Amino acid sequence: MTERKDIWQSRYYAIPRLYMTLAGLWPYHPIRDRYLHFVPTFTICSIILIPMLLYVQIAMTDLDDLFECMPTILITIIFSFKLASLMANSEKIKACLKTIEDDWLSLNTDSEKAILQRHATYGQYLTIFYAVFMVTTGLLYMLKSIVLIMIEDTSNSTRLAVTKLPFRVEYGYKIDQYFYPILIHCYLTVYSHVTATVAADTLYFALIQHACGMFSVVGHMLEHIGENINANFDLKPDKKNDKNYHKAFNCLRKHLHVIEFAELIESTFTHIFLVSVSLNMIGGSICGIQVLMNLNDAKDIIAPLAIYVAQLTHLFFQFWQAQFLLDYSVAPYESICRGNWYYTSERCRKLLLLIMSRTILPCRITAGKVATLSIESFGVVLKTSMSYFTMLRSFH
Repeated sequence: MTERKDIWQSRYYAIPRLYMTLAGLWPYHPIRDRYLHFVPTFTICSIILIPMLLYVQIAMTDLDDLFECMPTILITIIFSFKLASLMANSEKIKACLKTIEDDWLSLNTDSEKAILQRHATYGQYLTIFYAVFMVTTGLLYMLKSIVLIMIEDTSNSTRLAVTKLPFRVEYGYKIDQYFYPILIHCYLTVYSHVTATVAADTLYFALIQHACGMFSVVGHMLEHIGENINANFDLKPDKKNDKNYHKAFNCLRKHLHVIEFAELIESTFTHIFLVSVSLNMIGGSICGIQVLMNLNDAKDIIAPLAIYVAQLTHLFFQFWQAQFLLDYSVAPYESICRGNWYYTSERCRKLLLLIMSRTILPCRITAGKVATLSIESFGVVLKTSMSYFTMLRSFH
């Protein structure tokens, strides 16, 4: 990839580019074209909240009904917030993408390019899997209503007609008359939900993998400082002739550049993760109760089980990628320890110490600056979710 346009046309970023275009979030498109995609997607994604909340008023008298409608309400809030937040942070997203372009064009050796390509390829496979998984989950969720329409006759019951829809919604007494337009609206909502989450999360995966790749590149450069030098080296060479010093200074600049990139990712997604983690814990607990309540009824277990698995996978990928960043941000420290730093000048060693001191605080992705995302904190979230599950089950 020798030109900027080649970077975004490559297979590495095909999925984020496609879904961000569908959602109107791709920052390189004209603003008019972006809003032509964003406004319908956001409207369809969020407007379903009105009939959902109207249904809650009816469901207040039936706890099973309330548990049935609450997860989809929480999911709608999460995905709508993702779309709105990313649209509001368009300049930050553009800065992230510009950084990726500059990094690809700044690589000088084949080994550095191979390292970044390895991480980009991993990110590519990850985004493909995630997109396929979320699309499949959406199709399974719609499958329930399709099966019910085919096997059940609910034409004489407004109450039963609602159960044939993907979401529990309230449209008044004319739901039978306008059943199929309402069904199409629900299907479009599922599509917009899938588009929103795939666009946001695959962008996040691609950015994290690029940051990890650049940390690996910096580590590779540091590990080769001082090589091919014997014990008779000059400890205080002239600054102009000190090649290792210039290499270390270049590594320092790249390292600070990657840290700034990681901080930009964190500031872009931190509020999204605060809303996502908080609401997913509650929604996952409610879905778990629904699964237990419907173990003897296969047709009623598909939807809550699909939502529960999707929510769990959704959260896991967010925490898992944050753990990647935590691990790879300390790669420069380990590379310096493995390198021949003892064959470098005093001024070069000072630069290496400066890089090592900066890696003491690894780069983090947080949920609203409150909690750091990692595999360990994912376990805490699961425990908290189980606590909610136990509490809600006691109410049932």
